[in-house]
Amino acid sequence: MTQSSPDANSFPDLVELDALRLTVIVDNEVDFMSSCPRELNHTTQAQTLFKDKRNIDKERSTVESDTNAGGHHGHSSHAHDHHGHPSHTHGSDSAFRTVNFHFQDVCCGAHGLSILLTGTKDNVEHRVLFDTGPHSAIFLENAKRLEVEFEKIEVIVLSHWHIDHSGGMLTAVDKIQEARSKGQGLAPVVVDLHPDRPDERGIRLTRPSGSHEQPDVFDYVAWGKDPSFKELEDAGAKVSQSSQAHTVCDGFFGVSGVIPRMTAYETGLPNHARWSVETKLWKQEQEIMDERYLVARVKSKGIVVLTGCSHAGVINVCQDVKRAFQHGKGAGNNDLHFVVGGFHLAGLSMETRIKETVSDMLDLNPSFMAPGHCSGWRAKAALEQAMPGKVVSLGVGSDFLINHHGS
Repeated sequence: MTQSSPDANSFPDLVELDALRLTVIVDNEVDFMSSCPRELNHTTQAQTLFKDKRNIDKERSTVESDTNAGGHHGHSSHAHDHHGHPSHTHGSDSAFRTVNFHFQDVCCGAHGLSILLTGTKDNVEHRVLFDTGPHSAIFLENAKRLEVEFEKIEVIVLSHWHIDHSGGMLTAVDKIQEARSKGQGLAPVVVDLHPDRPDERGIRLTRPSGSHEQPDVFDYVAWGKDPSFKELEDAGAKVSQSSQAHTVCDGFFGVSGVIPRMTAYETGLPNHARWSVETKLWKQEQEIMDERYLVARVKSKGIVVLTGCSHAGVINVCQDVKRAFQHGKGAGNNDLHFVVGGFHLAGLSMETRIKETVSDMLDLNPSFMAPGHCSGWRAKAALEQAMPGKVVSLGVGSDFLINHHGS
């Protein structure tokens, strides 16, 4: 344990959902080809484009555009070539359909994270946006390609104050408010934030001196300023600041307070620094104590947890979730079902933690994991090797449906 740690988070009023949908708006990776366990009901954006009737090429199909895939149901429409002659099919009487796949419609990857969550219980639906990616252009473009219904987003939850998670937030608020203002009686979007907003954050680099002593020059890389509370309010949001565990959207989703640091090896982000406008100095800030996770509970499936970057350590996050639900919150499954987001195990200093992380994750034994954003390929490979079939690609444009009704 790196310092005195707070008590475990608690979510006594978190309800049990009938279903939870996760739509990945921003992630570092584009992967619409890798397989995924059927239980996660995974759909890629590419699959959606294949099914979109707007993309059917009528000139190169022998079936009507509104028939099922495969073309064996409904009436045949005989295709002709450009000279007006009947075209040849692949068999004597076989029907086929041609879909034009436009790569410019596929979501793009970027260094950041943004996931839309849709919870359903007793035919009531609530939507929360978890982080907003590194900048407005990528957030807006991917949201457009995914046809996000902005008017239905009630809350934006920021995992922590880093620009690759908050960079698209002002634009997200603007789009949500514009959409919600057209509805009847729709309240302003709530932006849920930790109150300890830094002036700016970055990383310290060193230029070694000629001796083996302390380097005589430090270089700092500044990452840019997060949106301010006032800027968000001016954009029309209702700002809610909290450092304690709480729920949002009638108890559909839980937002943690401080994540207890319990493991010996998850010691934050080396060389991370915080700029002070008042002192005009950088101060080392390895632990990033404002980080929070988001949690939901699905009937018969268990707990789904989203972690933005796991600066507190993905094992610390998962262990805290386990403690939060170890005594049971009513009847139902309190197992760890799906761990999603940045595990922050990329980079020389962080990759040294992979072996211990994998060992502890084996003990935690979640049903599935989707390590994305800052997790790194070495950590993904190690987790898949140790827990085959449990690791899936997060991948921008992915859609997961955790549903207690089916597999």
